[in-house]
Amino acid sequence: MENLHISSRYDKDLNKLKRRILDMGEQVITQLAEATEALDQFDAGEVDRLVAFDRTINGMHQDIYSRSERLIALRQPMALDLRQALSPINIAGELERIGDHAKSTAKRARLLADTEAGKPAREKIQQMSTLVQSMLSDALSAYSQSDIELANDIRERDREIDQINKDIFSMQIAAIADAPQDAEIHVHLIVLARGFERVGDHVVNIARHVHQIVTGIDLKASD
Repeated sequence: MENLHISSRYDKDLNKLKRRILDMGEQVITQLAEATEALDQFDAGEVDRLVAFDRTINGMHQDIYSRSERLIALRQPMALDLRQALSPINIAGELERIGDHAKSTAKRARLLADTEAGKPAREKIQQMSTLVQSMLSDALSAYSQSDIELANDIRERDREIDQINKDIFSMQIAAIADAPQDAEIHVHLIVLARGFERVGDHVVNIARHVHQIVTGIDLKASD
């Protein structure tokens, strides 16, 4: 009976951690969407709020880390239970890095607020943001449902993000040659696209963690 009680408590603690991860993920998706919107509809007050909100994301990350660490120390889980207990630490770390990109996107919106240069690249960056938000939403669903098929699909979709990043780089190099007076703006857009490409990588890492939780296989080590 005591072991059953311990197991029940452990499951409840794991479920609380999972809910915290899902909540953090939803907050990060919103942060990404609003930061991207600021690139086209700049509002200084909104940008200040988004930059400040990153502290909330960092706090959620630290809270999840502490709770996972305490759970592992108290319960000393093995095999699947250990993977489930470790995964919130890993996934929260990826989400925190995505939040950092959302913050830097909001900051860069200030630098792009007074110009229309690079409009084609801006549209592609909006496309990248929409795609990575969808990927992240699905990655969270895969984590919630232990769905490795959905997790594997996310890894395939990241190729589109990589290609758009390459396209933007080529476009902006050509744009700098045509309009060198706007070179700084075009460089900012290259950096933004590279940032969203990195967001895609972080989402893929979340999908890999899901695969490892379910199967015990570390895809990153085998790639």
